[in-house]
Amino acid sequence: MKQLLKHGLTCLLITTGNLAHGEIAFTDVSNTAGISGHQYQSSGGHGLGINWVDLNNDGWDDLFVVGGGPGFPPKLFINQGEGNFLNASHLLPQLPNVEMSGSRYADYDNDGDKDIFIYTDHPDFHVFRSNDPDGPPNLLLTNQFTTSGVVGFIENASEVGLADLAPVPFGPLPAYRSKTAAWLDYNLDGCLDLYVGHLVHNAGGFDVNRDRLYQNLCNGGFVNITDSSGLYTDQDNAEYRAALGSGAFLINDDLWPDLYVINVSGTDPQPYLNDVIYLNQGSMPPLPPFVNSTDSSPGVGNDAQAGMGIDVADINHDGHWDLYISDFFVTDLDENPPGNVLYMGQGNGLFSDNMAIAAGVQANDSWGVNFFDVNHDTWEDLFVATISSVDHDYLYLNLGNDNDNQIQFTDVPDAGGINANNARGSAVSDYDHDGDLDLAVVNQSGDLQLFRNDTASLGNWLIIQLDARDSNSDAIGTLVEVRSGALLLKRQVTGGSSAHSQNSLNVHFGLANLDVIEQLKISWPSGRITLLNHVSTNQYLRVAEADDLIFLSTF
Repeated sequence: MKQLLKHGLTCLLITTGNLAHGEIAFTDVSNTAGISGHQYQSSGGHGLGINWVDLNNDGWDDLFVVGGGPGFPPKLFINQGEGNFLNASHLLPQLPNVEMSGSRYADYDNDGDKDIFIYTDHPDFHVFRSNDPDGPPNLLLTNQFTTSGVVGFIENASEVGLADLAPVPFGPLPAYRSKTAAWLDYNLDGCLDLYVGHLVHNAGGFDVNRDRLYQNLCNGGFVNITDSSGLYTDQDNAEYRAALGSGAFLINDDLWPDLYVINVSGTDPQPYLNDVIYLNQGSMPPLPPFVNSTDSSPGVGNDAQAGMGIDVADINHDGHWDLYISDFFVTDLDENPPGNVLYMGQGNGLFSDNMAIAAGVQANDSWGVNFFDVNHDTWEDLFVATISSVDHDYLYLNLGNDNDNQIQFTDVPDAGGINANNARGSAVSDYDHDGDLDLAVVNQSGDLQLFRNDTASLGNWLIIQLDARDSNSDAIGTLVEVRSGALLLKRQVTGGSSAHSQNSLNVHFGLANLDVIEQLKISWPSGRITLLNHVSTNQYLRVAEADDLIFLSTF
């Protein structure tokens, strides 16, 4: 891994006041980076995602993008490490000419390289009338890199049990219609499992909207465990809802990965339009692992009836996870106030009612969403992609807590130069290894765009690559914490977020003027804890889950 500047060992006073938002600057480098000149188009307008994924294990994040509907195949761009990419789409196998909504990647077989799950859909999508209930099989691109020495894939979803076929076909196509997925190790056995969300609009209560959880058998295959998972209680069809977004996150204070499912509505009334929080109890059979805990936070679940993207962060430094959901359009079924949604974590998996307006992050006509520290002042900022042809995309700078301890954001003019055109999925990565996070956006009926972070007067930073050994090899579900004095920053590694997209697996911290952090704590899914003291900032740091790095002390 390329290592950049290192500062000395003197720990400075932390200043966390935000930089002037006039200094926030992103540059569209799509042409010079070699990723432009293509068109991406979802047939129904409700797809398109992007993945930052290191497919050839050289330490540099590559780009994988689903093309959309029939006639728009996916694209693969290999990072050359010099600010540019090579179009390597020819390395992808020949795939069926079907609607591909989005993708999530993970090393599902723990062989050391990243594989890509593509969820598929029927090409017709109607907001306010009935939809065809059937879809094509989902796809799995299993990477052959470790055996061949070059990036190459085979498509083997059917062979491993992830084609997502319906028990009895709902129509001419043999499978469910899928619009979301998330990788998670729900039972912490070191093998990544897969949640797949199904969506047939205006069909609440019908089996076509029954999601699935696939358990990884740790032998290259998966088995459907939905019936015993706790996702559906007593086969209650009131929980068969149209899922358009999802996130497998550490929602509460344990290390068992939980699920947040965004359900959307055209004409279906409650309860079919409400989101659901499933908390993982860590239970073993015959007890179900997941419990529907949505009612524990009564203000949660009915605010975004066209929820598209989701991300998680501790945006106010209180140690609890907060959730942001982008909302595409307002319906009469939306809970007031309409618009995007910010649920502030209260601890133990509980959330506040919608605080988006109070925090200044309401936005509108939204799709992709990403929390990341743009200017390295320790406070995570927020990007929100918009499909509007009038409004710009939204880049909200986190101002920290006000005198009433309420988190506040300000809207950066013109999104600091981020000017996507009918944006859908978005994802972040330090693709050029200069220490700050850059942004990629894919556009409906448009091109792929790469916005390089050229913000001036950046604070210090730390980027961590996790080398898991006993946990799943991607370290998905890992909790990473930085502490210096009273400052506590938290990040978690997730198997998908935003809208149909996935960020880099590398963990990024903005650290203001800290030259050294007092302690870096890594809580791996295996239960191991790694503690590193007096870590210099402004470097890429690779940390292995190994016996000689295990310390039993805690903060």
